[in-house]
Amino acid sequence: MRGHTWEIIETDLLAHLKAKASAFAGNGGLDAWQKDAERRVRSYVETPPPVSGIAPALEDRSRLFDPSIRVAKDIQDDKGRLIAKAGTLINPLDYVTLSKDLLFVDGRDEAQVTWALGIKRPAKIVLVAGPVLALMREHKRPLYFDQKGLLARRFQIAAVPASVSQDGRRLRIREFPLSKKTGKDAR
Repeated sequence: MRGHTWEIIETDLLAHLKAKASAFAGNGGLDAWQKDAERRVRSYVETPPPVSGIAPALEDRSRLFDPSIRVAKDIQDDKGRLIAKAGTLINPLDYVTLSKDLLFVDGRDEAQVTWALGIKRPAKIVLVAGPVLALMREHKRPLYFDQKGLLARRFQIAAVPASVSQDGRRLRIREFPLSKKTGKDAR
């Protein structure tokens, strides 16, 4: 050995972390942290954050939406066969149909929920805000939540209640103003 050597005085990081974890668990900190984490997750699942930028519908509006996409790069199957060439415009409605309308509502607004539940044609109810699980339990039917507003953004929905239905090779997006007193279509 050459030169002077010194004893290592720093504590072992792993031993230090284990000691801190033991102390945290021993004083109830770990249990409190776990309970808080469970509460936050339960709250998020029960009532996800509302989709931003969505307002109540004030007028009856209808428009058509073309769901076509332009393929950015060649799409091939697992054997390398070309499915779609880059630059090709593809309309998914040429291959599948929208089997049920989509009804977008604010689950915090009882009138909108009542309106959606009263629609007789096959439909999926998609909440943009509100207690999705509580409403599912109350009405005993599946409801969906537009996580992070992906569908609302894709369909350019800015007001609810709104419906999305197939109209040939396009989607018809319609906003319905509701009477606050009855929850009925205000037209």
